[in-house]
Amino acid sequence: MTAIKQTGGAAEPESVAMNPSRYDHIPRSGLIKMLQDYDDALLEAGQDGIVMSYTGRTAPWQIIRLVKPKLSRIIKKLSIGAEKLQSENEIWDGENLSAMVTLYKYRGQVDLILTDPPYNTGEDFRYNDKWDKDPNDPDLGDLVSKDDGSRHSKWLRFMTPRLWMMREMLRPGGVIAICIDHRELFRLGMLMDEIFHEENRLALINWQKTTPKNQATHVSITTEYILVYAKSAAVAKTGETSRSALAEARFHNPDKDQISDWKRGDLTGKGRSKLADYAVQSPVTGEFCDPGDRHWANKRSQMKTWLEEWDVHYEDFDLKDGRGIALALKGWGAAKTKEKREQVLGKARKAALKRWEAGNWPYLYWGLDAHQKPVCKQRRAVIKQGAVPTSFWVDEDEGPLKLDDVSWLRHMSGRSRDGVEELDHVVGKGHGFDTVKPLKLFKKIIQIWCHPNGIVMDPFAGSGTSAHAVLDLNNETGATRRFVLIEQGNTEKGDHYAKTLTADRIRRVITGEWAAGNRGPLPGGFRFMELKREKIDADAVKALAREEMIDLLLTSYWDKAERAKSYLRRLPAGKHKHLFAVNPKDEGFFLVWQSSDQPSVLSRDVFKEIVAESKAAALKSRYHVYASIAPYTGAGIEFYKIPDKVLEHIGFNPRSDAFNNEDNAVA
Repeated sequence: MTAIKQTGGAAEPESVAMNPSRYDHIPRSGLIKMLQDYDDALLEAGQDGIVMSYTGRTAPWQIIRLVKPKLSRIIKKLSIGAEKLQSENEIWDGENLSAMVTLYKYRGQVDLILTDPPYNTGEDFRYNDKWDKDPNDPDLGDLVSKDDGSRHSKWLRFMTPRLWMMREMLRPGGVIAICIDHRELFRLGMLMDEIFHEENRLALINWQKTTPKNQATHVSITTEYILVYAKSAAVAKTGETSRSALAEARFHNPDKDQISDWKRGDLTGKGRSKLADYAVQSPVTGEFCDPGDRHWANKRSQMKTWLEEWDVHYEDFDLKDGRGIALALKGWGAAKTKEKREQVLGKARKAALKRWEAGNWPYLYWGLDAHQKPVCKQRRAVIKQGAVPTSFWVDEDEGPLKLDDVSWLRHMSGRSRDGVEELDHVVGKGHGFDTVKPLKLFKKIIQIWCHPNGIVMDPFAGSGTSAHAVLDLNNETGATRRFVLIEQGNTEKGDHYAKTLTADRIRRVITGEWAAGNRGPLPGGFRFMELKREKIDADAVKALAREEMIDLLLTSYWDKAERAKSYLRRLPAGKHKHLFAVNPKDEGFFLVWQSSDQPSVLSRDVFKEIVAESKAAALKSRYHVYASIAPYTGAGIEFYKIPDKVLEHIGFNPRSDAFNNEDNAVA
C-alpha cells in the first residue's frame, strides 16, 4: 500500500516523486487512467487531505453509486413491543452496505454511529471477491485467513465504502465511534483521516479490555481502541458523563447550606505569584495562613470580602515574612502588646464562632471545625452536573480537560470478559461470541456523543450491545434515544445472527426474560426487517401485494420537517380498507391499493371512504394518501403517487437513476 503525500497544499503519489522513470514502460492509455484515478483521489481528499492507495482501490463514492436499494419485509414474529414502540427502533438482517443505501430516510439524520467491525484476525472477517465488480452481491464470501497476503487490502476495500456510507448517514453534527484493535488500528486511522478528515478527529480512546497476562512474549496486549470522528467538529457537541457514586459521595451539607450540597475546594492556584502571595489571619486561631508554593487564585479584594463574611473586619498588615502585605484582623497592627492582641483575637473569635454555629457558612470557610486553613465550597448547584469526558481517568472526576491519546481504565469502561458475561446472562451460554463489548463502555460513549432524543446506528451490530445500551440509558435517565441495527453475519449452521442472537438479546432485555432469571423489563420495542435480494425499481414497486406495499411504506416514509419523529405506527391489518398507519401527529396514512392488477385511483368516492375512516379513528383532518393516480383533489389531501413518491422516499430519482445505472462499472 502507498499513501498519497501532501506537497504545498496539493498531494502527489510518493512513488512518482521518488522515481518517475519507473513509469516509462506504461502506455499512454494507462498513464491517462492513472491520472484520472489521481484526480478522483484529490477530489475525495478535498484537495488538502491524504488518500490511501492499495491494491484494487476504487473511489468509495463510485462504489456507492452502484449499490442499489433492496426490497425488504417486516417480520412480525421477530418484532417486539407495541406498534408505536416497534416503529421507533429497527433491527435489519442483511448485508450492511446495501442496507445503509436502502435506509435512505436516515441519511443525514443519525446522531451517533457506534460500531464494532470485524478486526481482520483470521477468524472473523469475510470478503466476497465478487464485490470488486458488483458491490450488490449479497454473499458474505469466505473467511480471510492470516496467511492471505492481500488480507489488509481486502479489509480496506471492504471498509472504505462502508465508512463513506456511514459518513453520509450522520447529521452535520453527528459523530462516529468505531472500535478496533492493534491489527488494523493504523490503517483504519489513516482511512478515517481520509474520509472524515484529520481536523474532525475528536479522540483516540484506549480502553483496557483485559488484565495483563504474564505469559506474553514481549508486551501483554490489554487494550483496544475507539476512534472518534465528527462529520464536522465545528458543530459536533461533546457531552458530559454522569458522576460516579464515589464522586457524588464527596458532596455533603454539614452546615445546612441553603444553596446546595457542596464539597471542599481549593482557594489556591498552581505556582507562585507576587501579586497573590500573602498571608491571611484566622479569626479563630489567630494563625497567619499563606498559600505556600502556590498563590491565592482570587483577587485580594474578593478574598477580603469572603473573610469578612465571618462577621469580622480585616486590614493590611506587614508581617515582614518576605511575602506581600498580609490581611490581618482589624486592630492587629495597633495592638502592640500580647494582651492587646489577645483582646483583638478574642473579639474576632467570638463573632466567628457564633457565625459558625449558625450554619450556612460563607463560601470561604475554615474547615469543618473552624480551626483549619481557609478552603472553599464547591457547590453542586453551581458546578457542572456531569464530569468532563476524558480519555484517561486518573480519578472519577479528575483528569485532563482535553480528549487525547490516552487510556480509559477498566473500572471506567468494563472489560471484554464483562461483555461476554453480560451476554451469557441475557441469552445463555453457547452463543459463540468470545469477545463482546461491555455495556458500560457503550453506554459511556452514547451518553457523551448522542443527545437524549437522538438516533444511534450500528452497522455491525453483532450481539446488539449498542441497542441494549440505548435501552438501559433510556430507562435510567428518561431519555428517548432510538436505535437502528444492521447485522449480516451467519453461524456455521447458516443461521443469521440478526435473528438468533441480536434480536433475541434485545427481545429478552425488553421483556425481562433473561436466561439467568427474570429481570425488570426495559421500555421499548423494535421492528425486525429482512433485506431481500430483489432490487427496487418502478416495476418492483408496482408488483407488490398490499401488505408488502405497506411494509415498504412504513420503512421508507420520512419527512424532513419531522426529522427524528418521522415514522409511522402501523394499524392492525384488515381493520380498514384504506387506512394503514398513523404518524406522531395523529394524521392518517391511506393506501388505495389492493393488488398490482387492480386500479389504484383516488376518486371522489374513495376520498369519502377515507374521510369516514379518519373520523372513525378520531384522526386529524389531514389525509396522506398513496395511489397511482388522483383525479380528485380535496381539502387537506397530501397525495403520494405510486410508484414515483415511493421511489423518492428510498432515494431513487427516476430521471438520473443513480442507483440503477447499469452503464457504470467498478474499475
